[in-house]
Amino acid sequence: MLTHLKTTGVSPILILILLYAVTACKSTEIPITIDPSPIKISMDLVKVVDDKVKVTIRVPDFNQDIISYYVPEIVPGTYQKNDFGKYIDDLQAFDDQGSPIFVQRNGINHWKINNGKKLKTITYWVNDTFDTEGTHNVFSPTGTNISQNKNFILNLYAFIGYFDGMKEKKYELEIQYPKAMEGSSSLIPSKIKEITAETRYNTDVFKFRRYADLADSPIMYAIPDRVTFTINDIEVLLSVYSPNNVHRAAQLMPQMERMIRAQKNFLGATNTTKKYSILLYLSSAKNDDAKGFGALEHNTSTLVVLPESIPIDTLNESLIDIVSHEFFHIVTPLSIHSEEIHNFDYNIPKMSKHLWLYEGTTEYFSLLFQIHQGLISKNDFFNRILEKIETSKSFDDTMSFTLMSKNILQEPYLSNYRNVYEKGALISMCIDIIIREQSGGVRGIIDLVKRLADTYGSEIPFKDDELISSIGAMSYPEVTDFLQKHVEGNTPIDYEFYLNKAGISYGVTEVPSSYFIHEQEPFIQGSEATNEVIFSSGIPLNNFLKNIGVKGGDALLKINKKKYNLKNIYDLFSDSNTWKIGNTIKFIIRRGEEVITLSTKVIKPTVEKIVLQQNPKASETQLRVLKNWIND
Repeated sequence: MLTHLKTTGVSPILILILLYAVTACKSTEIPITIDPSPIKISMDLVKVVDDKVKVTIRVPDFNQDIISYYVPEIVPGTYQKNDFGKYIDDLQAFDDQGSPIFVQRNGINHWKINNGKKLKTITYWVNDTFDTEGTHNVFSPTGTNISQNKNFILNLYAFIGYFDGMKEKKYELEIQYPKAMEGSSSLIPSKIKEITAETRYNTDVFKFRRYADLADSPIMYAIPDRVTFTINDIEVLLSVYSPNNVHRAAQLMPQMERMIRAQKNFLGATNTTKKYSILLYLSSAKNDDAKGFGALEHNTSTLVVLPESIPIDTLNESLIDIVSHEFFHIVTPLSIHSEEIHNFDYNIPKMSKHLWLYEGTTEYFSLLFQIHQGLISKNDFFNRILEKIETSKSFDDTMSFTLMSKNILQEPYLSNYRNVYEKGALISMCIDIIIREQSGGVRGIIDLVKRLADTYGSEIPFKDDELISSIGAMSYPEVTDFLQKHVEGNTPIDYEFYLNKAGISYGVTEVPSSYFIHEQEPFIQGSEATNEVIFSSGIPLNNFLKNIGVKGGDALLKINKKKYNLKNIYDLFSDSNTWKIGNTIKFIIRRGEEVITLSTKVIKPTVEKIVLQQNPKASETQLRVLKNWIND
């Protein structure tokens, strides 16, 4: 600035004042580093020792005496403390001559290094989490696997940390791995080093703009079993590790391609990534293998862990449910997120208030797109909505959702976390219906999300306290009122009121049942105290048991001539399968102190089930909302 000042006619005192003003605006803090070169890391997947991988970090020049190195306590997309520092062993620091520098461990995830100005290299060994899952609570897709020459699951945040104040520095990662393996990821290596017949390994080199990009980029190394396909402008990679070769990527590709194509059709022009990777680890479920089944979302990939033993049809169904949810995270939170997520603190996290948006809207989209694209029927859609309504009642329905989100790492809020997938999705459903009603059916929540993505985007976070007002400005006052009352506030949602706007009401129907069990809920239970078979109390019985006159608490002594007790209770399920419709059957029961004989004709058992159904008297306005809501 001073080079543009003309000194002619300006007093020396004024120049001094201007000089002071300019220099006073500059920060007096000493930056942690003056070296612009990247932090360079190497990981050796070839020389695995005691089921551990060695990490070497070559650091830039520091100008501070004490340097802090952290490994994350928690990472985005997880809502519990995992303390990945627990899996770091023997961290050592060295100067440029290879002489050791004193290191002090300061808690689980923090190391202090003296003589930082001399620091050149840090080395340590990393344990994995899959083979010790009985000793910790790290959810498998969040964890790591080290299986030499077979499989490596690299959630990089568990292997590589960051220096205090340097999360925005560039990283360069070099990974050496066995020749027979290949890495699967959405990352594109900046360099793949050439190998010769004498070398036992290959090398990938990856570059990252900042630590957050590194932490968000899982890699799976395995004997290659993968396929790629293109949906519009997105290249999709499906990579599968099946230790016993039970399932193959080629078998799973058709369903994955069909599902993601439907998701892209649903999203329309929204396109936030050019490459998306599905990394599927199929666990043997043995004692030393992963047992936490599900997935962890990343901006351009998802890491899925499922049991290898499940049949192909069940595996496809599970993948559709799981991956459809994770894929929609390319919108939230990739394109729409708060400052808390954009500038995530891995060791002293500040959580966002809007889990209903990140997880709830994503879960709702994963259901809504299936009815829009004809993957499920209208009845299936409404049954799943009803299941979410019923499941949400098992949580605290008066708890403010924004308050819960902000404090999700502590009780009593953590115990209500699963409700983000139930009530969180229902919150989005209600907003969708409100927008459909107010717009005459032509707009919905997908249009709102697109406007939010256009306004913010991956590099512009919103302020937590301003999101609801921004949503109101982009939609309708009724949406703001709903969010203030039912999301910020603690008023339970009257779902019947909002469903009625689309001409949907509650009804009752009869569905088939077995004689002594419906789905997973039996109508009988054994009493160890009396050795008797007791009819369950507190649950509705099927029409056959009601018809014969059974009541909860009755003890079943005999059917026709056969006695039943705790020892042969399971005979009831097989014996009842031989009954003929229309035959007379007699139950001998004990009710209190009285023994009673009950008799009836055998009928097909059914149970009453509450359902969501279209109101035959729905108005034209309601029908228009319904048609546009579910693409009916």
